Amino acid sequence: MPTSVRELYEVWSGDSELGDELARSLEPRGVDWLFDAFRALGPSPGDVVLDAGARDAKHAIRLVSELGVRAVALHPLPLHCELARERIAEAGLSDEIDVVEGALEALPFDDASFDWIWCRDVLVHVDAAAGLTEAARVLRPGGALLAYVTLATESLEQRERAELTAALALRTLDAAVLESAAGEADLVLRSIDRLGSEWREAMIEEASWRAADDLLQLARLRRREAELVERHGAAAVDAAAGGLTWGVYQLLGKLCPTVYVWERRA
Repeated sequence: MPTSVRELYEVWSGDSELGDELARSLEPRGVDWLFDAFRALGPSPGDVVLDAGARDAKHAIRLVSELGVRAVALHPLPLHCELARERIAEAGLSDEIDVVEGALEALPFDDASFDWIWCRDVLVHVDAAAGLTEAARVLRPGGALLAYVTLATESLEQRERAELTAALALRTLDAAVLESAAGEADLVLRSIDRLGSEWREAMIEEASWRAADDLLQLARLRRREAELVERHGAAAVDAAAGGLTWGVYQLLGKLCPTVYVWERRA
């Protein structure tokens, strides 16, 4: 039965114990956990890691620095490749990390070239079947792919999905589609971790992200949307709205960051 007005206000006026419980941290896993998860897979010094979608190579740099592996930082945009080279040079790791321009769906590497693949925030933007088939091809038998990907939940409404998909160039938001593509690529599922809101909770608790700031900017954007579109263009405004909404939707359970580990059959 629906809550009555009387019951509602009795709850709001008296349930301090529930408020106290909600004020306590659930000790969420933060972003560093992903590196711990990769380390737990057992990479050895000298192993070769493909950072697929490396952007400025900050993840490749950390993997090489902490684990003693070698890496290839792959990105489809020349600008990001140049930024990656600059950052790698600043870290003194130009001999340990190569930068290659290319896309996950058509990897410019020989078969069985890599021991590991690190793939963060990429699979949502590519054709999952093509990308995972290529990943399986360049992995050595027994090698593994760790993929961090944010997926839709049942709470994400169709209009919200359509707006995000258009604004953020998304192609794959469904777990079933991704998991089916991995199976077709002959990748064996080793583990799934559905992080849900954990990273965002941790970011708020450690003060590295302020959800209130994103909500405030989103409110300002909506109030001035027509003016901002005229000045900056619809694509820029839509991308800003999508980016500001992304983390909030994770907190609300509409999007679920998920970590897969797939292994190539030996």
